[in-house]
Amino acid sequence: MPALVDRSVMSTIKSRDTIMGEIMMKTGVSNMGEISDTALSSSKITKGLLICWLTDVCRLLNEGAIPLMEDAASNLTRLSELEEQNEKNQKTIIQLQSEVISKRDEEIKEMKESLQSAVQSAVQSTVETGMKSYASVVTKSCKNAFAPKRICSALQTVAENTERKKNVIIYGVEEKESEALSTVVEDILEEIDEKPVVRDCCRVGLKKADSIRPIKFTLRSQDLVYQVLRKAKGLRVKDGYQKVYLSPDRTVEERAAHRMKLLEKKQAAADKGSKDTGTV
Repeated sequence: MPALVDRSVMSTIKSRDTIMGEIMMKTGVSNMGEISDTALSSSKITKGLLICWLTDVCRLLNEGAIPLMEDAASNLTRLSELEEQNEKNQKTIIQLQSEVISKRDEEIKEMKESLQSAVQSAVQSTVETGMKSYASVVTKSCKNAFAPKRICSALQTVAENTERKKNVIIYGVEEKESEALSTVVEDILEEIDEKPVVRDCCRVGLKKADSIRPIKFTLRSQDLVYQVLRKAKGLRVKDGYQKVYLSPDRTVEERAAHRMKLLEKKQAAADKGSKDTGTV
């Protein structure tokens, strides 16, 4: 179609140039802009020539210019229709995208709700089954295990162990008269870049002339205790704190087990040293 239009345009231009060239030659002008009523009124321009030129111009308009203008008008109308349709298509695409996104969000929400419901149901069923089994075993083998006194004792033990895990023991800090233990503890913790809130600072045990009592203090959580103990090894390289070390607040049984473990490590190290030096 574009090639056909180009040929039509070129043909129309060629016909126009032929007609205008003949008129310019007959009227003696050098360009189209000089053609005027005066030039066409020359005695050289006969009525027959005028009729011939008029006929050629009408034919040019009818066969060339007018069809081209009609095609241009039709193309403009079609272009406008296509632009309008394109705008509608874009709106439709945007609407469909929104609907797809909304539908996807709804499906995801339904899947999450369904999954949560299934998990809750499974957990509830497992817990109920476990509780029934546990209750059955306890009922058969430990009829007196939940006597009021034993329950209170067990709860008290759990509470004490939970609170003990929030405590830290500091060894190796020299005792002084009228000492501000909170300040002493805070200064030690600052050496390992820790500044937690400390409370209930006190010396543990009976005061004796030949021994230094450890300091016990409490933090807000077990996580803070773990963090402080993990960094406490850094005191070994701090001036004035080489003999200071921190440990968890252990029970009597835990202290005995820890002491035994240290002795075993010490003995293993000694045995290894003896083998390395060749001694027995």
